[in-house]
Amino acid sequence: MNLTRFFLLTGTFICVCTVNYAQVAEIKKQASDDTNTYSSTTGIRASSVSSSSSCSNADSYGGAVFAELFLGVVKSVGMVTVVAQKQVLDKRDRIPNLISLETGLESGVNLSELTLHPNLRGNWGLFASDFRYSLLHDYSGTLQSFDWQVLILRIPIKNLKLNYGIGFTSLLDPQTTYFESSTGFDLSLQENQINISSSYRWTSRKSDDARYRQEVKIVGDYRIWHKGRFQLSPSVGVTYQDYFEKHRYLFFNVGVKLRWH
Repeated sequence: MNLTRFFLLTGTFICVCTVNYAQVAEIKKQASDDTNTYSSTTGIRASSVSSSSSCSNADSYGGAVFAELFLGVVKSVGMVTVVAQKQVLDKRDRIPNLISLETGLESGVNLSELTLHPNLRGNWGLFASDFRYSLLHDYSGTLQSFDWQVLILRIPIKNLKLNYGIGFTSLLDPQTTYFESSTGFDLSLQENQINISSSYRWTSRKSDDARYRQEVKIVGDYRIWHKGRFQLSPSVGVTYQDYFEKHRYLFFNVGVKLRWH
C-alpha cells in the first residue's frame, strides 16, 4: 500500500512539474521573429561583401591554397572511411542492426500536450540516415516540422553503437529551417530482442537568441514477433524538449517499431 502511494505521488509530482505555460503559439512567433532577424542580418552581410568585392591577388591565392588543403583532407578522410566501412561490413553477421531499415510511430503525452513522431531510418555499416515528421500540439496551436538527420556516423563497439549526426529541421509554419546536430547511442541486448537508444538533438543558432530546440530522448523496445528478416517491437520512452530555452515539455512515449535486417 505504501509503495502504491509512493508511485502515485511520484507520478503526480512529475505531471505537475510538466504543466507549464509553454505554448506552441509563442514558439511559432519566436521562430518567425528569429527568421526575420536572420534575414536582416544576412542582407547586411551581403551588402558588406558586395562593397568590398575588390579583394587582393594575395587573398585569392590564399583562398586557392586553402581550397587545395581542404580537398586533400577530404580525399584522405574518404579513403580511410572506405577502408573502415569495408572492415565493418565484413562483421555484419556478428554486430546487430549493422545493415537494417527501421520504421516506427511514437506518440507522447502529458497533462495538456501531445507529440507525434513517425520516422524512417536506414543503417548501413558506419553510416545511417534518419527522417521523421514531428508534431507538437497544445491548446494554443500545432507546431509541425520535418527533421532529417541526413548523415549519421556510427561507431560500432560489439553490441553498442555511438552516433553523431548532422542534418536540418524544417518548420511548416512559419516556413524556416535550422541546421540540427545529434549525438547518442544504440544498445542491443539478448540477441537483439531488447534495444535501448538515447539521443540528444540541438539546432544551430540563427540569431543571438537561444537555440530553437534541444531534445533529449531515451527509448527502449522489445521484440515480440519476428518472421524471416522482419521484427515487430513495441516501445516505451521519455522525451524532454526545450524550445528557445523558455518553453519546456516532458513526454512519456509509447510506440511500435518495424525493423528489417
